Amino acid sequence: MNLTRSGVLGYMLPVLAIIVLAILLTVTLFRLSNIQRAMHNNANANMVWVIYQTHIESLMLGDAIQHWLIEPGDEGEIAHRYQMFQSRIGILNDGPQKRALQAMGMADALAEQAEVVLQLGGAINIQEAAPDYRKMRAALDEFSALLLTTSNKAMVAQWEEAGARIDTYRNAVLAIFFLMIGIWVSSAVISVQLLLALKRARDNERVKQREIELQKQLENERKISELYRSFGSMVSHQFRTPLAIIDAAMQRLIRVGDRVEAAEVAHRAGQAREATQRLTYLIENILRADRFMEQLEVAMAPRSLADLAQQAVAEKKELVPGRDIQFLDETTGTSMVECDPLLTSQIIGNLLSNAVKYSEDDKPVHVRVHREAGWVCCEVRDEGRGISSKDMPHVFKRYFRAWTATDVVGTGIGLHIAMELALLQYGEIQAWSEPEVGSTFVLRLPESKKEEAV
Repeated sequence: MNLTRSGVLGYMLPVLAIIVLAILLTVTLFRLSNIQRAMHNNANANMVWVIYQTHIESLMLGDAIQHWLIEPGDEGEIAHRYQMFQSRIGILNDGPQKRALQAMGMADALAEQAEVVLQLGGAINIQEAAPDYRKMRAALDEFSALLLTTSNKAMVAQWEEAGARIDTYRNAVLAIFFLMIGIWVSSAVISVQLLLALKRARDNERVKQREIELQKQLENERKISELYRSFGSMVSHQFRTPLAIIDAAMQRLIRVGDRVEAAEVAHRAGQAREATQRLTYLIENILRADRFMEQLEVAMAPRSLADLAQQAVAEKKELVPGRDIQFLDETTGTSMVECDPLLTSQIIGNLLSNAVKYSEDDKPVHVRVHREAGWVCCEVRDEGRGISSKDMPHVFKRYFRAWTATDVVGTGIGLHIAMELALLQYGEIQAWSEPEVGSTFVLRLPESKKEEAV
């Protein structure tokens, strides 16, 4: 129950931290967006500029009229200033500026006085009309006074807005400051959880690695234990017989004492010597096999498996000239494989030796080379005593000997070495057997497209 609760908390805490972090980031971005928008909406600052420009144009128009009243002449300057005045009035009556004037309560008064000025100046560009410049100058003075009042109010509103804006910015910055603290805390929680998860993952990886190592060690122990059992079984059987012969011969000589004849002594000594030679043969075979595997070097080259098999058959016939060893090549000269010729000859020689050893002298041994699905195969088949189905899965194990072979001298290491040599050449050995019918061992090597090395 506690483990389940701890696991739920372990998942819920980082999830909640991520949710809180996302919310805080969203709120922070929203606050920053509001600040950015407020910085662009400075309406009162723009209003002061518009009022100032309008006031300037009204004063310049009044000045032009005043010059004309003192010294009448060309009305072109008055017409130009009147047009500039009209444009500023148009800007003043635009949407944002008009709303700002209404907020200050000056929109109606300015509009009425501006209308008076515009009506009086409407005759400036009409040749037949005669504008009343004195009234127009008086109207402009009143309009300028209103603009001055409006400008003062706009300035006050701007100051108030600037103060409110600063307060808003201050509050927004403070809020963002606390939001950033929340973001930092959430990020710290997530980071700690990630580091803890990483540590747990590494711990789990180390535990798994340790389990794998322990499993390998256990497997090695099992293999070594099995190897010792196989070796002990082989030694106990193969060594017991010659030791029993030696012991029997020595006991016989001890019992008869001086009454033993020289021929009897020679016979018993011969038995002991043969038993000793058998022990020596077994020990040397075991040591030779170990040295062979330790000093092994593989030199791959394209060779004809049929040629190697035929050569091995010829060598075996020289050693056992009375045996019938039949050779058949079904590849018609296309038995090229990538192999080490010496190791391959060793494998075929071992299979031939077993076939000869575990079959009667009058039974033939068959060697056949053939191809199948990318492989070139050398099959060695005898018609001997065979191997039981119970022993077949173990025939390639080191020091293992089938119960049907207990009366034949051997170490049980030959087939193990043969399989190891085949695997080193990316091949394999398959076996089938039936008691009292015979055994078949097939060396399979990958087919090569290269030509045989000279």
